[in-house]
Amino acid sequence: MKYTIVRSIAILFFVLGIKSLTEEISTNNYFRLINDVHRYYHTSCVIFVQSDNYGKYQEQFPTIIQPADRKKERISYLKTTTLVHTLSRELSRQRVMIMIITFSNLMSKYNDYQKNIRLPLFVILLDTEETMYEFAKITKGIKPIFFPIWLVVFLQHLGNPLKDYCTHPANNIFNVDVSTQMLVLCYNRPILVEWYAIRDNYTRTFDLATWSPDRGLILRTQENLYARRSDMFGDVVRVAVVNNSPFVSLKNGTMDGFFGSLLIELSKVMNFTIKILDPVDSFGSWDPQNGWSGAIGKLVNNEADIGIAAFTLTNDRLNDVDFTIPLIRTQYRLYLHEPITPYVQWFWYFKVFSAGVWGTLIMIIIIASILLTVIKEKGFSMSIISDYYIKVWGIYCQQGLPEFPIKSSMRLAFFSIYASSVIILSTYFASLISYLALNTAKLPFSTLEGYVEDGTYKLLVLQNSAEYDIPLYTKDPLLLKMYESREDEEYLPFNLSEGFKKICERMDLAFYTTEVFKNYMSIYIQCELVHINTGRIDNNAITLKKGSPYTGFINYHLRRFQLNGVINKLQNKNPSKIPMKGGIGNFTVDITDVTPILTIVIGSMVLSSFVLIIEKVYYSFKTPNSKNNESIIKFTYNLNVRNRLRKLKLQEFYNKSIDY
Repeated sequence: MKYTIVRSIAILFFVLGIKSLTEEISTNNYFRLINDVHRYYHTSCVIFVQSDNYGKYQEQFPTIIQPADRKKERISYLKTTTLVHTLSRELSRQRVMIMIITFSNLMSKYNDYQKNIRLPLFVILLDTEETMYEFAKITKGIKPIFFPIWLVVFLQHLGNPLKDYCTHPANNIFNVDVSTQMLVLCYNRPILVEWYAIRDNYTRTFDLATWSPDRGLILRTQENLYARRSDMFGDVVRVAVVNNSPFVSLKNGTMDGFFGSLLIELSKVMNFTIKILDPVDSFGSWDPQNGWSGAIGKLVNNEADIGIAAFTLTNDRLNDVDFTIPLIRTQYRLYLHEPITPYVQWFWYFKVFSAGVWGTLIMIIIIASILLTVIKEKGFSMSIISDYYIKVWGIYCQQGLPEFPIKSSMRLAFFSIYASSVIILSTYFASLISYLALNTAKLPFSTLEGYVEDGTYKLLVLQNSAEYDIPLYTKDPLLLKMYESREDEEYLPFNLSEGFKKICERMDLAFYTTEVFKNYMSIYIQCELVHINTGRIDNNAITLKKGSPYTGFINYHLRRFQLNGVINKLQNKNPSKIPMKGGIGNFTVDITDVTPILTIVIGSMVLSSFVLIIEKVYYSFKTPNSKNNESIIKFTYNLNVRNRLRKLKLQEFYNKSIDY
């Protein structure tokens, strides 16, 4: 034991006494390099990772290692350890968080680092071939490798045995992928090189920056990571397509539709080859025994790289697959067959205003009638009040006056009444139109709460879809109660056309799907539908394998497509099928919506006709009696005249003298 300690101390003094193996790049320069990289990437801490195989290797093969080789390894180990501790001390003085671990610690705690540390900088110091292969072995077992920033430094060593590896990397020795941010400094070469790989097991390089102790880090390009690595060099991407799904169609082996065209545009800008797999029947749902089904199952089982369809983002799915940024935002609705006997709302026209507004309006009419009477007559008269009441009521019914008053006070009063009537009527009709437009569902309920309380409808959802998995990703008690009314599984539809066909065949079914899906299928729906808004928003996106290195690159180009109008151009190919933001839908008002007002008009006409008939009958009985009275009066008058004439003639006869 004493011999071992003395030998180690002797080796330490020997190392400190010999000429530095890193004289071309001193310890201070390494410190500046690491500090510059730390600042450039804004990493949260610096973690040095060094080999721990020296002791293990010596214990496993004590007789194989020659004394001279053992001595060299000890010197190399001590040199690296001394350098790491020196750099750690200097970085700590700059208030940089430091951690020193071994390769075995990196392997066992990598997942913990990923969960608890935001963007660390891992510094790997390589000096021997054994250390390089040890690091290469570790990188095979850590996923995802693109989580941190990597700085790999090939240290100056006698003969620089790793020069060929660092200047001409091949075979993807460090298992990097397209999203890995790994900077490599090859001995005293003043260039920081990015190492990454597509999927062809070939390490690709990019000269990111030059570095010198005096000038620091000088970038050779201003492009970001996604712009620098957009070229996938024709790499094959396996695509899972959902059969009979909206916005994707296959024609002669070529994809069409919104998502299909979008993937083709992505393949052009990213230079990858599309390989379409056999279409699957469903989006995918979770089964505790069999796992994921459908297209999501293909991604989870590594049978596909990307899924093309309008996939719904849910927390449950996000645990096992990746999603791009949302591309379609829509609403969830309950669609039902329109009832054969429409439900007439008899009080629609009174619901536009509240009871308080109607009461205020009646009081205004009464008070205005009284004030007009006072202004006109300087007194109180019921007959005049009733006359002005009819005139004021006529104004609010858009009728004119028989004559406009002469007095200025009366004119001002009537003008005020006219102005208030215009405002009130405009408000009423605007509210009425909105009320009619919003109450298109001709059902005894118009909300999701009413649907749940009604309990007479069975719920339909697509099999193996996000809607099928509602109990897995929501705790909303209202949605869970709605889900309790779900139809038996064997009756659930496999696709949208089957679902809408079922609700057209049965009046007691409700189909839970999105507005955009219904609009897409509108030309195939054979019946009139009504809907209920559920208040839930659905985001649709493209799916990828969990931890896919392509997710960030696809999102980068999708955002560019949004900015330069490519997304809008693809959506405008079928503008009626994808709802635009802020769009206003058309609505129609049918006969049942105006039934109350038509009833009032027809009832008024019938009542008027009835009153007219009564008046006619009354006057028909009254007219003969009046004619008889007139004839009697006339006959009496004529008789009196005749008697008077006769009397006059007799008087004249008797008064005449007789001459003989």
